[in-house]
Amino acid sequence: MSEKSCWRSETEMTTADAIADEMQMIVRDAASPFSAGDTIGRQIERAARILGMTPGKCKRLWYREDRAILAWEADRLRAWHAAWKNKQVERLDHELNLMKARRAKMEAWNNV
Repeated sequence: MSEKSCWRSETEMTTADAIADEMQMIVRDAASPFSAGDTIGRQIERAARILGMTPGKCKRLWYREDRAILAWEADRLRAWHAAWKNKQVERLDHELNLMKARRAKMEAWNNV
C-alpha cells in the first residue's frame, strides 16, 4: 500500500468532521436571530433552550469540541433543523406574498 493512500490530505473531510460541522450549523441556526449586543454565551444559552439541551452540550457543539455525537442526538437535531427550515420558507413565502400584494395595490393606484 502506498504511503499516499494511508493518509488523508488536509483538505479531505472525515465523516466525523462533516457531522460536527452539521451539528455546529444547526446549533448556530437555533441561536438566530442575533440581536445587537448578544454575546456568544447568550446565543449558546438561547440555542440550548430552543433545542432542549444543556448549555454545556450546546457549547461543545458550537465550538466543535464534542468527542462523540450520538446518532439519536444527531437525528433529533436534524429533525428540528428540517422543521425550522420549513418554517423559514413559509415565513419568507408569506412575506413575498405580502410584498406582491402591496406592489399590486401601488400599481393599481398608479393606473388611476
